[in-house]
Amino acid sequence: MKSYLLITTALLASAASHLIAAGDPPVDFVKQIKPILAGRCVECHNSETLLGELNLQSRELAFRKRSAGPVIVPKEPEKSMLYLVLTLPPKDKKAMPATGHRIPKDEVNTMRQWIAEGANWPDGKDGAVAAARKKP
Repeated sequence: MKSYLLITTALLASAASHLIAAGDPPVDFVKQIKPILAGRCVECHNSETLLGELNLQSRELAFRKRSAGPVIVPKEPEKSMLYLVLTLPPKDKKAMPATGHRIPKDEVNTMRQWIAEGANWPDGKDGAVAAARKKP
């Protein structure tokens, strides 16, 4: 009986380590999230235009209280407007981005994973988001 428990425990530990190894690596804000925000969001959600009372130029500004509620709820993408508005049908008036092409599904999934992981957003230069320059 004792050896059965040891074997079962070893098998479960092995299976668990394979699941963790097979899982997606953590989302890197600078490499994966910042380019989405810079290229698709900050053009309208910045300190000058402040559409929807939302400024996505830094963590501090993005997490500021709004009358419409929080934009990002760490570890809860289904309660995070930043994620939810990306998943709405294109004709919905709240769907984002409001203009231009939709954000590709893989990038929306990356945003979801980032929020589910806790929405880690660094301070300083790495966390500062400026609108991407449009090509002439």
